[in-house]
Amino acid sequence: MSYQNINNNRQIIDRINSVEISLNSFRQSVSNSTIQQFNNSCDAVCIRKLVNEAIASVSGITKPQKDQVVERVVEKVQTVSGSSPKTQYVSLGAGETTRTEWVTIPGAEVTFNINDFGKVAAVYFEAQLQSASGKVYARLYDKNTGPFLDSEVSHSAGDAKLISAGVNISGGGRTIGVQLKSEIQQPVKVLSSRLRIDTK
Repeated sequence: MSYQNINNNRQIIDRINSVEISLNSFRQSVSNSTIQQFNNSCDAVCIRKLVNEAIASVSGITKPQKDQVVERVVEKVQTVSGSSPKTQYVSLGAGETTRTEWVTIPGAEVTFNINDFGKVAAVYFEAQLQSASGKVYARLYDKNTGPFLDSEVSHSAGDAKLISAGVNISGGGRTIGVQLKSEIQQPVKVLSSRLRIDTK
């Protein structure tokens, strides 16, 4: 490695450290209420944009290196701002039926252990439902223990993205699927479905 490359790398590290020092000063100088207000008004995308603008004028740093700086800064700001619980999604699938009794949708399922997600604060069932007429119902189903009653969502005529009440999923390996039914034997669909897992 040439002296010039070593010198360039040292300059890049110095600039990263300078940004982090500024962020630490910011954290110490604002109150918790101000931090929360900042968090509500500027999410990670907003922060990324601001950071990009801030370093755009810095010469001698290539785009991949700039991206690394942005990633480190965004991570630091999210920690400072006390952001809301992390949300993860587990896709389930789609399907349709005309039957008026609950039907388990083939392939719309996943096998997992909720404990693998760490400290779980809440779990929700999200589904996009479609019905030309009449009501469409959807819910989660555990192959071993049966349906999750709190997960049921429904919609009348048209498309809608819905979210259930909180669902209690016990630890251990479980196969969770989607069940669907129609109110009046008209075709109904779940266009997409997933679990939303909020962790502490």
